Amino acid sequence: MKSSTCIIGIIGMFSFLLCFSACQSQEEILREQYVVEGMGQYERHCENCHQKDGSGLKDLYPPLAKTDVWKRLSAYQLTCIIKYGQKDTIVVNQKVYQNYMPGNTKLEALDIAELITYMREKWGDDKRIFPLDSARLALKNCH
Repeated sequence: MKSSTCIIGIIGMFSFLLCFSACQSQEEILREQYVVEGMGQYERHCENCHQKDGSGLKDLYPPLAKTDVWKRLSAYQLTCIIKYGQKDTIVVNQKVYQNYMPGNTKLEALDIAELITYMREKWGDDKRIFPLDSARLALKNCH
């Protein structure tokens, strides 16, 4: 009796998980993939300077969390900054940062789309995916 109850429980749990995953839209699944991959990109390419929690590093590197950056800069502008770096000063929360940010020239459009999707969700209160085609277009138009 116990083994049949256990088997029924396992089948019930499997059915629940299958139904739950099937209830997600393709768009939601893609967004979640972007967020997970973007988190990895952030850890590899951004975290050292901007910190794990996005707080920045004192007066050297600007924060990404709790900033006006997400309202002032478009995803297109961020794409160019991530790929080619920031040579000029940048003002974040009314504070001037003058350190050079090197570009991540090896990142492809997909990497950047995932990275921006992750950062906007984490610190920009924006759950929208930054589409691959938009990242490609932004890269073509960087100055």
